[in-house]
Amino acid sequence: MVIEFDKISSHSPIWVFQSNKILDSSLISQIEVDVNNFLNNWTSHNLEMKSSYKILHRLFLIISVENNFSNPSGCSIDKLINFIKNINQTYNIDFLNRLNVSFRHENKIKVVELIEFKNLILNGIIDSDTIVFNNMIHTKAELNENWETKVSESWYKKYFNDK
Repeated sequence: MVIEFDKISSHSPIWVFQSNKILDSSLISQIEVDVNNFLNNWTSHNLEMKSSYKILHRLFLIISVENNFSNPSGCSIDKLINFIKNINQTYNIDFLNRLNVSFRHENKIKVVELIEFKNLILNGIIDSDTIVFNNMIHTKAELNENWETKVSESWYKKYFNDK
């Protein structure tokens, strides 16, 4: 069952899937239909789950489960990952590549491969105050509080030691 994202409690688990490219509005509409269909049928141990999603910045697909109602099992999480794999294949995008980095630059959000991100640091285009997206967060509260963070406060700060 799909509920409004704002109604998901702050301690509920989330999964952040970052696309390898900025999505256009027609693609977002298609993905939203697929996500709604999936979430309306998503179960854990054959029990309905209250879940929700958001697509943010035309780049991030965020899925959440209201754990005051139900808890996702390992099998239900596997179903989610398989669904995302199907989205990738259907629309020729990649929501599962963890080697892509997203960051804010000149009032835009950019997504690049990690090797390019390292080169942008070496060339001084990205500094320790650049905002990056921490897609390793686990709860809705973290989405609201720690998702966007400075490079200096993220695991990417180690690349400044390589300069």
